[in-house]
Amino acid sequence: MCGGEEYQENCVSPTVKHGGGSIMVWGCMSAAGTGELQFIEGNMDSITYCTFLKQNMMPSFQKLGRTAVFQHDNDPKHTAKMTIALLKKVQVK
Repeated sequence: MCGGEEYQENCVSPTVKHGGGSIMVWGCMSAAGTGELQFIEGNMDSITYCTFLKQNMMPSFQKLGRTAVFQHDNDPKHTAKMTIALLKKVQVK
């Protein structure tokens, strides 16, 4: 480590910039193991999110057991009526 000299050329690693963009990754884990890991392309709305949960969360919960805890934030697609109804239907709290 370069104490106090972090901006000297021998202390700086060059980086390569790209054209921007982002990647979204969804995954899950518990004491019982790991579930699905999915890479998501593009934007996601509540309809896409619900479809995604049906295809990925449910198989993961079946694998990990019903003691798994599902967590998400207050993103609008997470709090949409459609999403809340789906989670209630499949008894996920």
